[in-house]
Amino acid sequence: MRAAFFYGAGDIRIEDTDVPVPGDNEVLIRVSYCGICGSDLTAYKTGNYVPGIIIGHEFSGIIESKGKDVEGLVEGDRVVGASLIPCGKCEFCLTGRPNLCKNALMTGITINGAFAEYIKLPADAVFKIPDNMTLLEATLVEPFSIVLHAMNISSFRPGDVVLVQGAGPIGLLTIALLKISGASRIFVSELSEKRLEIVSRIDKDAILINPSKENIFSRIDRETGGKGVDIIFDTTGSPAAMKSNFTLVKRGGEIIILGIPEEPVESDIFTTVMNELTIKGSFEGYNEFRRSMDIISRNRGMFNIITSIISLEDIVKDGFERLLQAPVEGKVVVRIGGDLDEIRK
Repeated sequence: MRAAFFYGAGDIRIEDTDVPVPGDNEVLIRVSYCGICGSDLTAYKTGNYVPGIIIGHEFSGIIESKGKDVEGLVEGDRVVGASLIPCGKCEFCLTGRPNLCKNALMTGITINGAFAEYIKLPADAVFKIPDNMTLLEATLVEPFSIVLHAMNISSFRPGDVVLVQGAGPIGLLTIALLKISGASRIFVSELSEKRLEIVSRIDKDAILINPSKENIFSRIDRETGGKGVDIIFDTTGSPAAMKSNFTLVKRGGEIIILGIPEEPVESDIFTTVMNELTIKGSFEGYNEFRRSMDIISRNRGMFNIITSIISLEDIVKDGFERLLQAPVEGKVVVRIGGDLDEIRK
């Protein structure tokens, strides 16, 4: 089979390798589509994945075969797979927080992933998708589960005024969830005008701010009567954006950080203390996988964020290199074994 192997910073190669053989509690999945994640782009820049690994974790596919002990899944099932595979035994797994598992395996990061024609995974990490969801749409289940987890650990309530920092794929999915969940006003800060256009398709009432063209502090101050926003969801991983959050959120407000910065971030502890701010990090969304599928399948028009579909052979040139040079798109998905008729729907 053909697969994308990661060998270090700036070094991804499409090579031939053997089709994996599933163990007794595993399934073999013929991959249909796999999305390029922001963490994949970071690894391509920095080299922080395991060398020699097959990358890719935002995928959908069809079960080709299964081990003898697998129950509840059969050949032909359309499925997605978890990006984090918890051990089920550590203190975090046993207390309902498997996303913090000390011994977790990570698809496409520490074990072979889905930028390949086939992937094998433990059956417990594989989920059947609803009948009304296409395999292409299903590539959004994993990233949306991350957004859903961030919402679940936040103090968000319907009617809140919210700022989303960044309108990349995770930011766009956050905006869609906030719209569905009843945010009264959604501010969006994003440098790319093309991404702001995608925001307008998701929420025509969103207040769009390009901080390179206007002062974000003045705009939010004016629009909120000097109060600031109730909650900020920061999806950027940008130290500059994160630094600004302390003065954009209201007194007693909350900052939820989904984006992972590549360098240290300067923190305003004085304002954090004086304004009693709450700052939370949010990681993964293993518990949210099933609900993620349900929400997407019931609100399909809200999640039209896929802007490019490319081939596996072109993943470096048309995927990684292009996204790093000009990060202006929504989600870029790699078609591996997916149906062209599905794309045209």
